[in-house]
Amino acid sequence: MTGIQSLEARTALGSLFAAASYILGSSRWIHRGTRKSFDRAVNLAFIASRLGLYILVYFILHFAVRGDVPTFYVEPARAALQGALPYIGYSTSYAPLHATLDAGLLLLWNSPLVIILFAVIAECFLLPVWLRVSRVFLSEETVRIAAVLYLTSAMSVQFVTIDGQDNAVLEVLLGASLLLLARYRAVLSGAVLAAGAVIIKFLPLLFAPAFFLVAARRMRWLAGFATVLIVGYGYFVLRHVPILFPFRLEHGSRTASDLPYVIEAIVNHTPPNIAEDLTFGVALFIILALLARVGFRRPSREVTLCAITFGCVALNLALLCFSRKSWPDYIVLTLFPLGLLFGQGGYRRLRLALFAAFNVIAVTTHSIWATVFSQFLAEPLHHALMQRQPMAWVFLITQILLIAGYAWLLVESIDTMLSPTSLINLKPKLAVAPAVATQAPQLTRE
Repeated sequence: MTGIQSLEARTALGSLFAAASYILGSSRWIHRGTRKSFDRAVNLAFIASRLGLYILVYFILHFAVRGDVPTFYVEPARAALQGALPYIGYSTSYAPLHATLDAGLLLLWNSPLVIILFAVIAECFLLPVWLRVSRVFLSEETVRIAAVLYLTSAMSVQFVTIDGQDNAVLEVLLGASLLLLARYRAVLSGAVLAAGAVIIKFLPLLFAPAFFLVAARRMRWLAGFATVLIVGYGYFVLRHVPILFPFRLEHGSRTASDLPYVIEAIVNHTPPNIAEDLTFGVALFIILALLARVGFRRPSREVTLCAITFGCVALNLALLCFSRKSWPDYIVLTLFPLGLLFGQGGYRRLRLALFAAFNVIAVTTHSIWATVFSQFLAEPLHHALMQRQPMAWVFLITQILLIAGYAWLLVESIDTMLSPTSLINLKPKLAVAPAVATQAPQLTRE
């Protein structure tokens, strides 16, 4: 399959799933039936769709593995099998144990397909985890809408099932961390979130301040988080591994699909890195300051979980929008909680339609950049625009729409983070999971 054919396939597949997401997300029948029957149906549908698509793409149609898996996953894993240390024996921007994990998978099945299969299987645990934690503080209607939006998400299908990105593993760990926090296991909650930063990639570090600023037993949470980080990275420090290598490797890197790229392509000027870093830093600071204000009020467990959940969504969207290096697949880190935004508020059908369109744009615009323009920087795009190349203008329009989608969802997530009672008050008492309903309603801070 050529790059153009891959782009066409992405567009067709994304449009199919986007249409399904709008139909299911706006239908009334998903709210019928018991919680148990809904969970069984949505989980079985998810497993069948993802494993079925995996088998169709790679065993029936025999498509070649593309994207990051062959280069950025398999090659470091083979080096790790030879005993090489990360950042010394091989170059990688992932966490130090990432290649070790992939190496273990290759021992089970010496094929890149095993790495994609691992991502697919890991994602099958996502709905059970997030269904359980979101029901602690949100209404059943909201949770069911989010579940079917994830089931029919074009981004989940493309980035995880086909591309094999393991960001879904981090979303499972994020949900598990929140669930443990809901069950008053602060130490384990911090440890689980930190595990993702040691095993997969560094992005979970972005969410740590949200937990620390709002969680009731913040010092216990920090103890669990810090212990895993110290043990995980301490081993490599003792082996004289430069654990800051990925940050040096990525410093100065630029990608499309972010606000700096779009602005540079339009005005044909690249500002200093420090100016862009400062803009991104200010955006993060504002979100964290707003989270700190929520935490200062000593909120209830429900408000705490809601604020942390949508705070993590806001932080992730700020990264996608304002960082000069971001990839659309990062949105998978908080894709399920994004769906929770559509369980309340007005103009639901319109917002669902816009979110469906956003899914299609997210899975196609980066493919245009990679296949048509060979990942060129903003300056060549500006020249292509000045030459009135039609595809360049199509690409720019999709980029603007993508950034507008990030901004829209960022505003909605911050609004929900600051006014969680507008969402929590819709939750009937029976929506609290039985396993946690008998717990004390609030904990004091340490």
